[in-house]
Amino acid sequence: MKLLAILIAFGIFHWLGKPKILQSFAWWKAMITFGQKQTWLKPDWLKYVVLLLIPVVLVAIMAQILNQQHDHQLWYLLFNCVVLYYCLGPEQLEIDARQMQSEQLESEDSIQWVVNKLTNESIQRWFVIVFWFVLLGAAGALLCRLLIHIIQQKQTATDSLMNRLYELLSYPVIWLMIISLLVASDFDRIWQHCKRYFKRQDWYLQHRALLYEAMDFAVENCEIDDFKSDDPNTVRDTTLAVLKRMLMVWLVLVAFSVIFTIG
Repeated sequence: MKLLAILIAFGIFHWLGKPKILQSFAWWKAMITFGQKQTWLKPDWLKYVVLLLIPVVLVAIMAQILNQQHDHQLWYLLFNCVVLYYCLGPEQLEIDARQMQSEQLESEDSIQWVVNKLTNESIQRWFVIVFWFVLLGAAGALLCRLLIHIIQQKQTATDSLMNRLYELLSYPVIWLMIISLLVASDFDRIWQHCKRYFKRQDWYLQHRALLYEAMDFAVENCEIDDFKSDDPNTVRDTTLAVLKRMLMVWLVLVAFSVIFTIG
């Protein structure tokens, strides 16, 4: 069911995009503004936790009700598709990538900037949403999307807690992305290049840096023949292609989990 929901949601998102009204999350911004004005609930971080729980719990209850009604499995599928589609994005990564400012692409570290920027955007737009959707259903996808909105608004009073919560949710996602990159690109060369991270005492905290460096190495050395560092557009398109292949690896893993569950 979840695999089918992922395929449908991504298909609609890829072919039709998402209307601006669905990208804004205006209702969520209104909830945050309302919560900031309330003085009876202290401390401030607790306000955001409560605000997060309200829509997430409601979605979880709705999903549970539909899942328990065997006569409503189609509605359960549609519900998951709608919520996942709503949480992806906000805009197609390909569109935003092509709108990168030329002055940013012409900087000295343009290649690494492009790879890191697209990789980080893919985490927030695709991978963390899909991972927690698979584990927790529609409620997990919504939790991640709303949390990312809070972080992007940079609320000083909650930056520390919200960022820690996001890092906690994205930690297994990044490690799984590293594994999928090894499968989707040149396993041997990327592994030999990056395995020095595992010799460090705090290797388990180097996941984000490892992912960025592995992506950068894969794009420059495993994907582009006669690599030219002055062509960031080629790097942009190649990075997108690698990220999409990694996403396909995830879909295969989800498909295998479905097969073994049925078996």
